[in-house]
Amino acid sequence: MMNFAEPTEGAGNRVNLAAALTIACALALLLSACSAGPGAASSPDAKIVEQFQSKDLSSHAVRSIRQVTVNNLAIMPLVAAVPFGGDPLAPGATDTITEDIYRQASGTWKLVPQGAVMHAAVQTQSGANLEDAAMKVGHATGADAVLFGSVERYVERVGAEYAADKPASVAFSLKLLDMKSKQVVWNAKFSKTQQPLGTNFFNLPSFLENKGQWVLASELANDGVGQAIENLRSSLGISPNQPAAAAEP
Repeated sequence: MMNFAEPTEGAGNRVNLAAALTIACALALLLSACSAGPGAASSPDAKIVEQFQSKDLSSHAVRSIRQVTVNNLAIMPLVAAVPFGGDPLAPGATDTITEDIYRQASGTWKLVPQGAVMHAAVQTQSGANLEDAAMKVGHATGADAVLFGSVERYVERVGAEYAADKPASVAFSLKLLDMKSKQVVWNAKFSKTQQPLGTNFFNLPSFLENKGQWVLASELANDGVGQAIENLRSSLGISPNQPAAAAEP
């Protein structure tokens, strides 16, 4: 009769073989990781030093952004970029958000006069993509960096502030082009549609903040711009209430 309390010789060989295979696999993985060397850091994801995600705002910043110094900032007018099948933008959408950006960025950076930016922008070739246009604006105005972007959604509230038939909804994207490295070092996307309290109890803080009112699209946009500018300051290493010129690189 076979004694199950002790493994047979064949079973022992199988156990040893399994252990050897396990060790071999571990060594192979270790060697693979070591052989990757510095080249592994050259993947696109390795360039990202900061990824931020909140309920309404998401952003990415490249590793080199802490070495970027922005004293003179050119802000290009945002453009409409409604996705296929999306609602048309409410009148004045791009101008409203652009003005919010100018106002909220003015306390941190010295801004290139809007007239100079507009003059440089109209000189760009028709049909040029936004990044190429931003590069030309940066060269023409002598800016350290150019902030540009697009508005994908700007739907106005339908109805009264306490009894809306349709909530306001806003989405826009921003990018920062560093003129020294000639690369986009930061991008952010804001997207928000006001939700009623009955949809989700976790909307209570927002519900109380708005005093139970249905807000306008301009109010959503203003909040989104504030979040984006603060995130950009943080990504550049600028502490609260610290002017950009005095920030550590």
